[in-house]
Amino acid sequence: MRIRRVLLFLFIPVLSVVFALIARPFSMGMKLGQMAEEYSFALSTGNAREAIAMMAPSTAEGLSVEFLRRLEGTAIPVDFRYDGSDSTGLRMAGSLGGTGSRVIWFSTENGLLVTHDTALDNILGSAVILCRENALVNPGGNCPVSGRPYEYDRESSTVVCPEGHLGEGFTVSSDACLLRRDSVMSELTDYLEAGYQYPGTLEEMFTISGGEYGRRGGYRCPDNGYKYYELLDGKIYCPFHEECSETVVIQ
Repeated sequence: MRIRRVLLFLFIPVLSVVFALIARPFSMGMKLGQMAEEYSFALSTGNAREAIAMMAPSTAEGLSVEFLRRLEGTAIPVDFRYDGSDSTGLRMAGSLGGTGSRVIWFSTENGLLVTHDTALDNILGSAVILCRENALVNPGGNCPVSGRPYEYDRESSTVVCPEGHLGEGFTVSSDACLLRRDSVMSELTDYLEAGYQYPGTLEEMFTISGGEYGRRGGYRCPDNGYKYYELLDGKIYCPFHEECSETVVIQ
């Protein structure tokens, strides 16, 4: 009887180890890691529809297949590991081989679904710029992020994005830019008439004149604050509207 008790006592730890080894591949951490790899692989290989199917509805909403294909070719993280949880969901972090990491969040409410992704955040950061540039050249088209059609009022030349990327609306007319370019040209003319040398760039007006003329950093387009005017063949050029001032200043 004693021998049987001893054997039973020894058998229980062994059984626990065996059970742990069997159950490990089916643990939540393993499932999350596998799904994180499949999801990131789908985006990296351009299979955006498959990636969308792995997202929570609230995450996939407003994202078109074409927009997600911007992630095609991105590095696929290795060794996804559980990184805790927060209000967004369960975090899985994967190394990008010395260039940082990528974190993917999952919800378990209706199965395992992606709720957030730092790689997706990176391209969403340019959504407003992409939408503004697209609205300018194609006001009657669709939002480049969601694929949903714009609301375009031809009388006021105003475009409204259904995703809110353009705020309350974006005026596609370049009239404001035209007035701003004329103003900059007038400033350049005054600068040259004051006897200063012809600048290589508009920013140099400020530097060469010691701040008397020009503006530190240059001049931005009023319709797109990310685009700066350029001095091109004696004209003021706007890279956003791809238009030049009519007046030419000769060196």
